[in-house]
Amino acid sequence: MKFLLDASVLVPLLLDYGERLLDVSAKVSLYTMDLTVYEVGNSLWRLANLLKAIDLEDAVEIMEVLTELTRKSFLGIIRFSELNLSRILKLATTEGLTFYDSSYIVAAEKLNVTLATEDEELGVKARKYVKTITYRKLRETLP
Repeated sequence: MKFLLDASVLVPLLLDYGERLLDVSAKVSLYTMDLTVYEVGNSLWRLANLLKAIDLEDAVEIMEVLTELTRKSFLGIIRFSELNLSRILKLATTEGLTFYDSSYIVAAEKLNVTLATEDEELGVKARKYVKTITYRKLRETLP
């Protein structure tokens, strides 16, 4: 099983699994985009600082799990330089998506993985090009 995770899936996965995600990710292939790491950090900042939904210490622990996942290569980071940027731009224009959202489709194509997203518009449009899965379905498939 191989999945490309966008922020709408990676954040809840980190929140729900915490350190257990290290064990889970050793059994499946997980990938994300380089910019997604910043989106995760921003989401955790928002949850801790603005919404007061989690403690800052919990947010820091979750970022440490994310760091460990990437350090151990349990979460592969796809860099923009690995992708066909012209293809992303053309796809974004054709599908009416942002460049950023289109990059997930191109990355999923390149890696031949399933795109995991909770972004309904991205999920619908991505299905023309790659397999997609929601967070709920992803959780059902994880060991």
